Amino acid sequence: MSKHSCTSMLLGLGLLAISVQAHASGDNGCSAQPGLHHRDYASCSDLVLISPGNDTRFNLLLLLADRGRVQTAMIKYNDPDPSPVPEAILSWPALSNATWYGDVGKSDDATNASSASDPASGRCISNGDGTAHFLQAVQADTSLKPEERNLLVDARTKISAACGNPGRTAALLDPLPGKMQTANGKAFAAYLMAAAVFYGPDPGSARPAFQSLSEVKQPWVREAALYMLARTDLNVAQLNAFSDYGNYDAAKVDQAAIKRAREGMLRYLKTYPDGAYAVSASGLMRRVEWLGGNSDAAAHVYAAALAQRVNGAATVDLLNEIDTRLLLTSQNGATNPLATHDPLLLAVDDLWRMRLDPKDKSNAKLALSANELASQQAVFANDPALFRYLQAVFAYHVQQQPAQVLKLLPAAEPRKGMGYVEFSGQLLRLMAMDDLGQGGVRDGLLKLLPAATQPYQRATLELALAIHDERHQLLAKVFAPDSQVRDPAIRRILLENVAGADILQQQAANAKTPVNERNVALFVLLYRDLMSGRYAEFNTWLARVPADAKPEPDRYQLLNPTPALAVFHWAGNDKGYTCPALSAITTTLARTPDDAHANLCLGEFLRLNRFDHITLAAPNAQERKWRESINTAQQLGTTPLLFPGMQGNRQAIYRRVIADGAAGNDDRAYALVRAIRCYAPSGNNDCGGEDVPVSERKRWFTMLKTTHKSSHWASSVEHYW
Repeated sequence: MSKHSCTSMLLGLGLLAISVQAHASGDNGCSAQPGLHHRDYASCSDLVLISPGNDTRFNLLLLLADRGRVQTAMIKYNDPDPSPVPEAILSWPALSNATWYGDVGKSDDATNASSASDPASGRCISNGDGTAHFLQAVQADTSLKPEERNLLVDARTKISAACGNPGRTAALLDPLPGKMQTANGKAFAAYLMAAAVFYGPDPGSARPAFQSLSEVKQPWVREAALYMLARTDLNVAQLNAFSDYGNYDAAKVDQAAIKRAREGMLRYLKTYPDGAYAVSASGLMRRVEWLGGNSDAAAHVYAAALAQRVNGAATVDLLNEIDTRLLLTSQNGATNPLATHDPLLLAVDDLWRMRLDPKDKSNAKLALSANELASQQAVFANDPALFRYLQAVFAYHVQQQPAQVLKLLPAAEPRKGMGYVEFSGQLLRLMAMDDLGQGGVRDGLLKLLPAATQPYQRATLELALAIHDERHQLLAKVFAPDSQVRDPAIRRILLENVAGADILQQQAANAKTPVNERNVALFVLLYRDLMSGRYAEFNTWLARVPADAKPEPDRYQLLNPTPALAVFHWAGNDKGYTCPALSAITTTLARTPDDAHANLCLGEFLRLNRFDHITLAAPNAQERKWRESINTAQQLGTTPLLFPGMQGNRQAIYRRVIADGAAGNDDRAYALVRAIRCYAPSGNNDCGGEDVPVSERKRWFTMLKTTHKSSHWASSVEHYW
């Protein structure tokens, strides 16, 4: 979820939910947009091309990687969506839920404690670490008597299991202090009593005990109590600030408790700069400043956190924090505190604000202007390359001045191992050149390939190269033997959505083509031959479907994850409207294209095998409008289909037969039944093609009940939709 947000393989480098033009992600129901020109938020379509459309957390991840502040690792995410997604198209939601190879876990107690201070998560989330630390301290204290140690260990273990049930916890602890004989044993027991109260519904009641314990002689209890004293104040401060659903109300923060928490955390850090909870206390200072409404101080502590090298899971947590607690403060239109602090935080906020339209009154105060961007130059004094890149992005996406991009990003030799800002600048320059109609773009992309050695840079260049070749009528180059576009998903998208008969035949017949790509090409070729009336060609290529291909009658996705080629061995239908095998149907249609029975049987093949909603189907007017609304013109696989002939649909078959005066009475009646049922039961067209008005459906129904009332199909429907 993010202002800045939303599948397959992802970049593991280590990385804001409110709505202002989508500080929000498409965590649910989003789909990949395989393009490069993302000014608007592109849900589930992050790129290593740093851009306004990326999730802000992802942009920040890339900038941190350039500075060596996060560990670089490859991670794999198993996306349940079987549709092909290019390797270059990444997703923050998937990233944050993925497995990080080489991850060494959370950074000490920082993240656990930070999360635990949020009532929405529950304080018990840190109970596990707290138990481990307590048990280690008890085992290390040689002054304890064996029976004391056993009692303390047993009590802490039982408390851990009962966390969140204060009544049960109190029952476990009541007899404990009286059984302790030594001073340290009593201190440990008192600490357990205070901890049990802290994990209960009234954490503030634990404050006096932690205050007293912060002065005892037992070293671990003294340090832990001082830390827990500050955590107690933090929990008291926010106790009423979150609703049961996690909604935050800043007006309900207890500012007196926040003041005590700030003082307590600083006292702990001063007393124990390298203490067991120093990392956690530093992390909680971010929450203290956020709850205290001190944006300036929060920017400082977050900038300091970003200056530290962290691991995968901790990076995800930190960047989620930044998204929801710091960067969103710019929504009120006030001076952004980032502007005086960290250039990375300012850069990602600038990129988000480039999405916003200054003509939109709701976003006018937030939209970034050229003058404001220019005024930030001093903040980027130590990173002029990043500042120039931001100016170039603004020129390209906001001002739509590709010529200005070329002035800001002059030509330079690609440098092997280049970071993400440098890579993004090289690619943005080529995109600007392409928009200006300049030559050399394809050569420039090829020249970049050997230097693109950072994770996902090559994958992004393959996407850029494929989009370039598609838009410049050079699709054959993508499927040439020496093609540099190797991503199976990219090649598949082009085969399914753009390729003509020549490329489909080439890939379907080429023994050197990977098996799945060859099968995809053959499936698409057979489907398009059928839907464009190339029945003789269909029969020729049908021979390439393996005779032993196994039917999959319950298969819903005919193309994914692998093509269900056996469907073309359809044996026909002997129930209802009787039809022969598909091969016989197409043989008839090859000789007599207007044969009504054969056409209706082709419709039966499509209907019974669930072809109506296959992704290969030609889009209707509503679908075309939707495509235009998401600016698919510069996305992979959205140029006009190169296959010859008009792609038909099942509704068109029925309408042809209905209009065919030479068709038999039963055939026309069945065509009317099926045409009417295209709109059952919702009134929406389920057979492809353009919708027809209700008046036309009424005419069909009337024709069925009058002109064709003698057909036994006339009683098949009792109304129209």
